[in-house]
Amino acid sequence: MKKGPEFDADVRQAIESDPEFAAEYFAELSERPLPVQLSILRKYLGVTQEKLSQTLNCKQTHISRLEKEGSDHRISAYRRAAERLGARLVMIPSNMVLVPKSHWRKVRGAHARA
Repeated sequence: MKKGPEFDADVRQAIESDPEFAAEYFAELSERPLPVQLSILRKYLGVTQEKLSQTLNCKQTHISRLEKEGSDHRISAYRRAAERLGARLVMIPSNMVLVPKSHWRKVRGAHARA
């Protein structure tokens, strides 16, 4: 029997318990190529390539190729995979960072006071 996707338990615990760590982790992840982002998100969510391929109605090898660094696929393929994983593709300016929803009120409050 194949082993499911693994995500480092310590990293998972830090993401789920420390909003600052989560913000930094996902901000850094957003700088990585789409194949790497897809692979890490899939593993973080505990979804196998096989399961994702079933929801996308494609072969597991297609998911493997999407996750291969240096691969060149249509953005629509990544968008569909992201949607199935409950995520979305975004483009942000290079000088900006992502802010988790858990921090949004703090950011908005600080901005309103400035």
